[in-house]
Amino acid sequence: MALDPIHAFYCRKDFLDLALACKIKSGGVCAKCGEIFEIDELRAHHIIELTLDNIDDVNITLNPDNIEVLCHNCHNIPHRRFGAKAGPKHVYLVYGAPFAGKVEYVNSVATRNDLVVNLDNIHKSICVCGMYDKPDSTKQISFMIRDLLLNEIRTATMRRKWQDAYIIGTYPDRYDREMIEREYCAELIHIATPKEDCIRNICATVKQYSIREVAIGWVERYFQRYRA
Repeated sequence: MALDPIHAFYCRKDFLDLALACKIKSGGVCAKCGEIFEIDELRAHHIIELTLDNIDDVNITLNPDNIEVLCHNCHNIPHRRFGAKAGPKHVYLVYGAPFAGKVEYVNSVATRNDLVVNLDNIHKSICVCGMYDKPDSTKQISFMIRDLLLNEIRTATMRRKWQDAYIIGTYPDRYDREMIEREYCAELIHIATPKEDCIRNICATVKQYSIREVAIGWVERYFQRYRA
């Protein structure tokens, strides 16, 4: 299933890099409400909205003067997302290598009415373990919660409260992606970050050597298994 040009733009590394730079430059301050947030709680918002007519104009899409950094709530206001009635739902499978930028992409496009299924975040929410510490005692519970959310997506009716759904995962095997596409009528969004960039992201964000080596191993195995 083809990815529409605007969604495709938000997957691009040049935009993700620009968005991160703008958020860091903001010092964590939301341009609308003035409150201070963690960097990953902020959104890079295009002042001139992206359309099919201007998506190829870098003076709009990649111009830092056309981007303001907003908190999640303030970002919803210009997009009229508060209390919006749910219409036909869309499901997106956002996949790619570890540390490719999948979560950053979803954070840049999802709204407060959307459902996000991310196994890492689910596990982190049910225990005191760090992001890379997943003991079997809690890991299996996180899988159960994920499967409940996936079932909600699969069986949702027009009475649901959420709007769109984003399923985040690596999914290197084509069969698994095609199964998600069929069962959930999902649009596939590939965050196609090169292996070298994924490893650079690990080195920049994971400080503990032993965990860094394990994470690099995840990336290596992903690219060994991945089939387009």
